[in-house]
Amino acid sequence: MKKLFFGLALVFAMASCSSDSYKISGKIEDVSEGTVYLKKIGVDSIEDIDSTTLKNGKFTFTGSVVYPELYYIFVNEIETPIAFFNENSSISITGSTKDPQKAVIKGSKHNDLLVKFEDEMPSIEVYEQLRDEYMRAQAMGDNALAESIIADLQVAAEERKSYIRDFINANNNNAVGALLVINIAQIFEQDEILALVDTMTTNLGDHPYVVLLNEMLAPLRQQQLLTVGNEAPLFTLKDINGNDVSLESFRGKYVFIDFWASWCRQCREENPNLVALYKEFGGEDFEIISVSLDETAEEWMEAVKEDGLSWTLLHDADGSVAQQLYAVQSIPSTWVLDREGKIIYKNLRGAEIASTIGALLQ
Repeated sequence: MKKLFFGLALVFAMASCSSDSYKISGKIEDVSEGTVYLKKIGVDSIEDIDSTTLKNGKFTFTGSVVYPELYYIFVNEIETPIAFFNENSSISITGSTKDPQKAVIKGSKHNDLLVKFEDEMPSIEVYEQLRDEYMRAQAMGDNALAESIIADLQVAAEERKSYIRDFINANNNNAVGALLVINIAQIFEQDEILALVDTMTTNLGDHPYVVLLNEMLAPLRQQQLLTVGNEAPLFTLKDINGNDVSLESFRGKYVFIDFWASWCRQCREENPNLVALYKEFGGEDFEIISVSLDETAEEWMEAVKEDGLSWTLLHDADGSVAQQLYAVQSIPSTWVLDREGKIIYKNLRGAEIASTIGALLQ
């Protein structure tokens, strides 16, 4: 019976250690009275969460979070906050408004992990010292010394990148790793970051940081689908007469898709080439589809009339087809599709358009 009782007591003790709420107890060393604000660093804004009175330099917040995320503590109207990872646990914060970065935060496992990342990061001072030495060598005209310093700079930079990459890969199952990817995504190769975020999505589900990462990478994922040999995304848009026209209706023809706009100088300069191309090849085997990104139909129609465009003319006023389906980042953006609707060429310009289409239709 004693063993059974001890076992039950242990179970209850362990259960009490896991919490579904937080309690933040704080001490501000250089301010005794005022108001303390708790704010969450959101995806695109800072969200007000709570406020309380500061008495004798002490404050307390209680509540619960769905996910561990980065939060701020603001004191009175002082602009520089104390940043920390909030989670459902008992957290203590001791610091000052004069040097909030040195605040001591205990009780948050995620915050401990973030501090560990920052503390063990290879020093930036070494890199900055080498950079200064390189500038001095250049100023003295000592090219040999400058080149040797560049090699050292590259080693120092790669050391930091390797540390960051290894840390994030080891923490692909928590919010700290996801936050770091958001801020340091550029150190990863495209395939590497896509695989990493896939793993984080599996591990962290709908955590806001993972949701943001997937939104950030959506254009990149779409670009990977838009490789030569893949089927072009289907769409339906209004033509210049207000009729719905679908890309699928052109199956059986070679199709040249041109994303353009009346305000795009390069697009307008390319239009005479397209006029000549359509005059020579347009018909049963070939069609041009010009998709305008003009915001207003009036600007689009005026440009069509001025440039003498007479093929399939569609309007993508909100840019959804261009941006979401074709990941267009600049115009003109051109695509050649075969008779089955598969991409066979991308971003042809000038004379290569006519030579390529001519070769296809011979």
